[in-house]
Amino acid sequence: MIRRALLVAAAAAAALIFAPSAAIAYAPPGFTFTVSDATPAAGAPFTGTVTGVGPSTPVTLTVTSNPASISNSAIQIAGAKAFTKTANASGVATFTVTLSAAGTYTLTASSSTGAVVGTQTVTVAAAAAAPAATGTGLSRTGFDGMPLAAGGGILVLLGAGAVLVARRRKSAHVAA
Repeated sequence: MIRRALLVAAAAAAALIFAPSAAIAYAPPGFTFTVSDATPAAGAPFTGTVTGVGPSTPVTLTVTSNPASISNSAIQIAGAKAFTKTANASGVATFTVTLSAAGTYTLTASSSTGAVVGTQTVTVAAAAAAPAATGTGLSRTGFDGMPLAAGGGILVLLGAGAVLVARRRKSAHVAA
């Protein structure tokens, strides 16, 4: 009896855990949502395209950031975080998106009824810093080792001189 109660509780817990993910993964048949670049550079525009919606049907694109600490000002879809656009006569809606801060973003396209048409994840890497101009085509790395080598050579010569002086003193004391 207790075993059966535990199995029912485990099945109910599994259903609660997996039910929301199944609902999120659902895309109405015939709809597709794609992005032109899943890893754009910060500040580089890319497009999100929704196909399969009816002609002149409104489609909403919503962008959310992860982590949530990225401000909405880093997200630009024609100047907004969510934007609704009407599909053309072929049932295609195209959004131009610019993300100016590094992070992971989720783009969600939904139909006029609020049904999720599709989701895409876009990862924006931090913009690489431009190398400092040095006047030559190659960057300069390492250090100039000549002063260090010269100092080491001088120390070797001083050490050899000290050994010679010590041997002369020793031979002078032995002979006397």
